Amino acid sequence: MSASLWFVVPSAGREAMAAACLRQLARTCEALTDSGLRASAVVIADDETLEVADGLGFATVRRENRPLGRKWNDGYQLAGESGVDFVVPFGSDDWIDPAAILAAPLPGEGEIRCFMRSAIVREDGRRLARLNIQYPSGGACVQGDGIRIIPTGLLRGCGYRPAEEDRDRAIDSSVWRTLARSAKPRYTYFDLHPLQIVDWKSGDGWQLNSYADCQRFREGPELTDPFEAVAEVFPAGSVDEMREVYRPALLPKPSVMVAL
Repeated sequence: MSASLWFVVPSAGREAMAAACLRQLARTCEALTDSGLRASAVVIADDETLEVADGLGFATVRRENRPLGRKWNDGYQLAGESGVDFVVPFGSDDWIDPAAILAAPLPGEGEIRCFMRSAIVREDGRRLARLNIQYPSGGACVQGDGIRIIPTGLLRGCGYRPAEEDRDRAIDSSVWRTLARSAKPRYTYFDLHPLQIVDWKSGDGWQLNSYADCQRFREGPELTDPFEAVAEVFPAGSVDEMREVYRPALLPKPSVMVAL
């Protein structure tokens, strides 16, 4: 039997962005499944994002305005109790190329696979920066873009729940401390190209990290046309959908005539 993987996707607002990213995630899951890795997702939200996720065949957990950390961890627990082999913390504003996951072996027992290279699009959709996330040694409190492949057995061993469940992260630092102390996982890194993981920022809602905050990880020059850049990796349909999300910000601002 082939291995199975679920993306665990917390969503809080920015419904148009989330819908475009979930549709691309469905394409990623289809490509992974066609390649022999059974892939799906569980989406945690309290808005129309749940309807989009349900229409794509993803599992859902209604957040009902509970603390984000508490409800997000329900997604990991649901995956584990459903017999899924691996979970991937994933953002509702992220894209990932299936080749990034298929390029190297899945993590073994006691191992977590991390991605260090990614790209981030500015809130107005006019700039893209390549990032190289630096993970601290030891892995006790792993920082980065949050995309990692985690065997569910590791999380099952600590009950899926962090010690503090009122934080704004899906897998918060207390989970990593618990894993480091009890499971002592190994961290492995596999990256192909930074454009294989794209973090789409927007200025119309709450988000954890702004484009400016991520600039400290910048590697290389900015690109002036993010959509042309990501078209090298992702389907044209996904790129067109994301252009529509950013279209108001991309339109030229009208000139203002001032009477003297």
